[in-house]
Amino acid sequence: MTGLSKGWVLPLVITSLTASACGVRTKTTDISPVTLRATCDEAVDVYTSRGAVPHNYRELAWISAEGNSVYTTEGKIVAQIRKKAADVGANAIIVNDFATTGTTSKVIGAAVGASTADTKTSALAIYMPAEASRVTLKCGPH
Repeated sequence: MTGLSKGWVLPLVITSLTASACGVRTKTTDISPVTLRATCDEAVDVYTSRGAVPHNYRELAWISAEGNSVYTTEGKIVAQIRKKAADVGANAIIVNDFATTGTTSKVIGAAVGASTADTKTSALAIYMPAEASRVTLKCGPH
């Protein structure tokens, strides 16, 4: 290795570790036998309870998500959930409360590269037929 290439190794390793620590991990489980066309994440509304949903809806998928609590905000996690919901044709999600696992020592560990302090949530991806025209306005015709 030349002196120049040795100088790039440490920054590359740090960048790789930071990128993996910042990511949001999601898992989507389909719960509907009906397949809908994808929407766009801008058209996926966010609700915090079933009672807040203004229309009848179909349940499409269960999405769980987590991210390192040091590097990932709840907003970034919800944004990823919205993208996954749009992939299954949803036009809204019902998000559960967030939970952060990890003590102060785990948060410090996460700051130096361990992935032990996570913020987690789950959401139900839904489709409201009454909102179809709103989705078309946001996403354009499919």
